[in-house]
Amino acid sequence: MRLKPNSLPLIAVMAAILCLGEMATDIFISSLPTLVEQFDTSIAHAQLTLGVYMVGFALSQLVWGPVSDRYGRKPPLIIGTLLFLFASAAAGLAPSMNALIVLRFLQALGGGAGVVIALAIIRDMHERDQAASMLARMGTVIGVSPALAPVIGGYLLLWFGWRANFAFLALWAGLTLILILAVVDETLRMRDLHAIRARGFARNVLSLLRNRTYLGYGVTMVFAFGTFFAFLFASPFVFIEVLGVKTEHFAYLITVQVVGFVSGTLLADRFMHRIGLERLFGYALALACLAGIGVALPPWLGLASVATIIAPMTVFAFCMGFVFPLGTAAALGPFPHIAGAASSFLGFAQSAVGAGIGVLVGVLHDGTVVPMTTTMGLCILLAVSFYVLLVRGRPLPVEPGSASIH
Repeated sequence: MRLKPNSLPLIAVMAAILCLGEMATDIFISSLPTLVEQFDTSIAHAQLTLGVYMVGFALSQLVWGPVSDRYGRKPPLIIGTLLFLFASAAAGLAPSMNALIVLRFLQALGGGAGVVIALAIIRDMHERDQAASMLARMGTVIGVSPALAPVIGGYLLLWFGWRANFAFLALWAGLTLILILAVVDETLRMRDLHAIRARGFARNVLSLLRNRTYLGYGVTMVFAFGTFFAFLFASPFVFIEVLGVKTEHFAYLITVQVVGFVSGTLLADRFMHRIGLERLFGYALALACLAGIGVALPPWLGLASVATIIAPMTVFAFCMGFVFPLGTAAALGPFPHIAGAASSFLGFAQSAVGAGIGVLVGVLHDGTVVPMTTTMGLCILLAVSFYVLLVRGRPLPVEPGSASIH
């Protein structure tokens, strides 16, 4: 079966591949307090199961992107999905916290393939604006993952224990692998024979970093999504332990934000054609900044509550529904011939910085909401600062071609 550009089957399959690595984080966050109790360990140690995953996820993307530029998209996508499947199954049998941390790292190495290669496939098949439209449509499907994963994880934890989360992930990986084998075609038309050589890799990275469009949109997105990572790492402890939310109800609080994200992706495609990619991205980022300040300020005024966090975070998620497809398409647009490398370096930066922010929030956790909410506010302020410095007022090239692979 050959998938057609912009077809619903292509959107569904690419979304399933992209969701694989993300599900491993979202489904597991409700289990963190349980791990602390079961393995008699600290909060910081339990958060390593997230931090190590993010580090592995980041590092793996640096590998999968160039490999897919050299050998094609489909073979490394299959290998990465297989690694994720076997690591997930083994993690469900982990006898200790240290063993679980190691297996989470291996799981991340496989999960990184799907994110990088799926984005590269989209770039292979579409020009910049069409890729943004495609990503916006996919974002609607992808938004279901963070909506359902915490709910599924929460109930699996209550009914069967935390190990059932990994059985579910192994099953998801198996189904995704079947889809890849059955319906995904090779989309890379011209292979970069030097992509995995040190010299060729360095040359491609320098080409990316010298491009102001890629650097500007990339760094902006890194810190914008850093706000999400701060929330992701700290929210189980803030809501369950500090604000007294029940474990089974915590998942629904996370799910509320997905309504905002999905709403944003539904509108992004429509408004992009009316307003333009650059202007719409700027408007969304400005509103996200106001929402981030809305999260950070109330706790300093003694007004910390579930509502003062979730309400502005829902608005923030709505803005990210615009920022994700528009920013990704803008960053990858100038690099059609090294889409794998461009996607991998962008994903690496987002995951590496996100992991660092998440670990920092864990270290700063003091039994209040302030470290989490303040870090979130600072992240979005950094995103806006880099946007103004590197992007604002500088039009994007409409046609690709600024990258060189020779």
